[in-house]
Amino acid sequence: MNAWAERWVSYWTGGRGTFVMTAEEDAGIMQSLTFLAQAGRVDMHRVLVLRTASDYAMPGDRGDAASLLAQDASKSGESAYREALEAAYRVASPVVDELSTHWELYRDHAPGPR
Repeated sequence: MNAWAERWVSYWTGGRGTFVMTAEEDAGIMQSLTFLAQAGRVDMHRVLVLRTASDYAMPGDRGDAASLLAQDASKSGESAYREALEAAYRVASPVVDELSTHWELYRDHAPGPR
């Protein structure tokens, strides 16, 4: 699967991108939100996807797959868990601050063009 993903990323980026991590949950979350939108429970114009890098697909130069999994289970080693949380906070907090501070502007419509 990794070899396929590496070829796919190379193809779609003209050889400029490198596949390094997985993102299995994104598709499932968006599919669920789409179903909720069809049921009138979610406004897809108010969905903000924030994806940070935390779980690498391969162990890199420092070990094999088993050691990567063992290190990842303890949230040390090659997992970027803490860095991903920090990145998410830095990116999302200005958005949350803007929405909460100026809710009267966004209560009836989402920011940006429709």
